[in-house]
Amino acid sequence: MSTTNHGWEKTIATHYNEAVEWRRQLHRNPQPGWLEFYSTGFVAEKLAEWGYELLLGEHIIAADKRANVPDFQTLEAEYDRAIKSGIKEQFVAPARGGLTGVVGILRGALPGPVVGFRFDIDGTAAMESDDPSHRPAAEGFVSQNRGYAHMCGHDVHTAMGLLLARHFAENRQTLKGTVKFLFQPNQEELNGAEAMVEKKTVDDVEFLLSGHVGINAMQVGQIATNVVDFMALSRFEVTYRGRSSHAALRPEDGRNALLGACAAVTNLHAISRHSDGASRVNVGFMQAGTTWNLIPEEACLRMETRGVTNGIHAFMVEKAREVLEGAARMYGLELEVKRAATALSAQSSPELIELGTSVAGKLASTADVLDETAYNASEDVTVMMERVQSKGGKALFVLFGTPVGGGHHSATFDVDERVILNGAQFLAAMHEEVAQAGQAQVSRGVCLCRKESRNLPA
Repeated sequence: MSTTNHGWEKTIATHYNEAVEWRRQLHRNPQPGWLEFYSTGFVAEKLAEWGYELLLGEHIIAADKRANVPDFQTLEAEYDRAIKSGIKEQFVAPARGGLTGVVGILRGALPGPVVGFRFDIDGTAAMESDDPSHRPAAEGFVSQNRGYAHMCGHDVHTAMGLLLARHFAENRQTLKGTVKFLFQPNQEELNGAEAMVEKKTVDDVEFLLSGHVGINAMQVGQIATNVVDFMALSRFEVTYRGRSSHAALRPEDGRNALLGACAAVTNLHAISRHSDGASRVNVGFMQAGTTWNLIPEEACLRMETRGVTNGIHAFMVEKAREVLEGAARMYGLELEVKRAATALSAQSSPELIELGTSVAGKLASTADVLDETAYNASEDVTVMMERVQSKGGKALFVLFGTPVGGGHHSATFDVDERVILNGAQFLAAMHEEVAQAGQAQVSRGVCLCRKESRNLPA
């Protein structure tokens, strides 16, 4: 990359302070998965103002692919909350009922590739600290929606995405190709990406760029471009159904769903681990029974499996199903298993890792480009990455360095807001590089297709 002045340097620096305010507005108004009406309307209004084509609601979310959708009363209450908080209804109405998220498209004046940028927008179901030592509380942008909070940095991601989008809008006449912003709902429950992919939102994307703040990059100016060990994940809602009976008068007539669930939980945690790499299993919720003296006729549990590769994860899912079915047979129960979330193990495209490392090393904001960095958790953007890569495109996931207060998902989570600037600069510089590669091909009269767009500069 050359050392000349780039268009993104001026516009991103100019609007950085605005982006900090956007982040704080979002932080004040958190909502979790399928309830992100405030973030949806906030993002949509700004993108529309800047000239982006908007896709909303059923055009980007496959309703039947959603899991754990809140009840009607909660959906309506949070929708009304967003409107009362200043969101214009025209920008959020398509999301009513839990079809949240925004796709914004801007077509440049010059030919080039389709470059996608994914940012998650959901908050967490958590209580944020109001202690004066917690900076959001001290500076007046602590969550105003008690019980919900941005305790993972998705408000920061959204502000970073908007800052980048503002840059492209102000430089449309020199923009090569098309930029596609995917502001994704419900990342925390690992269900939003699948619902968007089902609507083919990334099927035309040739380069997909995404990332996260903090995780294992904990200092401002750090960046990890070679992130590994994404754990494939499946979450299941499991229901056992038996037969109720009086526990003293007719115990022999009952079929105890609770006993089946307990047997399943014990044996799920006893599944052998795999010698080829890390795996996980956890049951995080179980509920059964109604009173003292009735044999429980129904028991429900929520469980998840993970594996550092898709193959290891498939092993864990297979063994989990064997355990669940075995417990049902043992106690004469009916079994229902519903998949609630999916994430894949993934790898960033080697060409983009190499390019990203080079780009990061030339930015003034970069203090340290980290070596191979383990994620050691699950992330549903992998579903988007896999779709793009399966169609011949390239994908990159990076970590943007920042301290994170008390840690991700803690009551005192916070960031150094300079990470918004650093992340937007890196993504703009990456776009400049991949778009220039595509532009050079077009200038040579080469059809810009997925096969050709893989030829990146050294």
